[in-house]
Amino acid sequence: MRVTWATDEGDPRRGNQDFVAAAPGAAVVLDGCGLPLGTDLGCVHGTAWYSRSLGTRLLARMLDGLGPQAGPPVGPPEGAHVRAGRPLVGRLAGAIADVAAAHRATCDLSVPTTPAATVVAVRVRGDVLDYLVLADSTLLLDCRDGLREITGGPCFAGSDPADADDAVTGTVPLRDVRHAILLTDGATRLADRFRVTGWAELARLAVEDGPAALVERTREVERTDPGAVRWPRGKPHDDATLAVCAF
Repeated sequence: MRVTWATDEGDPRRGNQDFVAAAPGAAVVLDGCGLPLGTDLGCVHGTAWYSRSLGTRLLARMLDGLGPQAGPPVGPPEGAHVRAGRPLVGRLAGAIADVAAAHRATCDLSVPTTPAATVVAVRVRGDVLDYLVLADSTLLLDCRDGLREITGGPCFAGSDPADADDAVTGTVPLRDVRHAILLTDGATRLADRFRVTGWAELARLAVEDGPAALVERTREVERTDPGAVRWPRGKPHDDATLAVCAF
């Protein structure tokens, strides 16, 4: 698997709250929930820290138990409500619990605005590809029989490991997939908000011209509507991140 990615902040006042990382056979993209500036998060670390912490822990857990030198798999924490047959749900639940434990002593995780994030993840497991999508980020699977667009539901990854059970998951034969494209909602605007491209054209731009070209094209369109009048949106420019995995 070959992975290329790009990420760009939307507002320098808040910094880039997205996160992207990859390792042999796995990739993750997270979008930290960007609340209005000045919102009390109950957390001394902030949203960017949360996205980064959750992403690195999830990637590590996704790789546990894979490969000839790997140790025993690391399962979900006790009490996590995880449906059987959804392996990445357990990994995400465990990562959420890890992060919660890392800052519970210094932060109030009961605050409703506690840091949270969307999650998109893919992992090669033998001859199959596992995927997970939580909240409003998107996974595009460029398959030999066509393009599949997968977006999660309303729940984000916060401080409760049970949040992971709301993820959309699946497994597809690796031989059927040419590319997997993981995108935050700041990188899907051309298709789902501005509608200047369809999903197929968005995927083509990401694969053929590259992730950075897709981000720049998004910025070009955003700059034509700086007041968010033509396309009403909470942020004129959002953090935009995507990873393209080629098989």
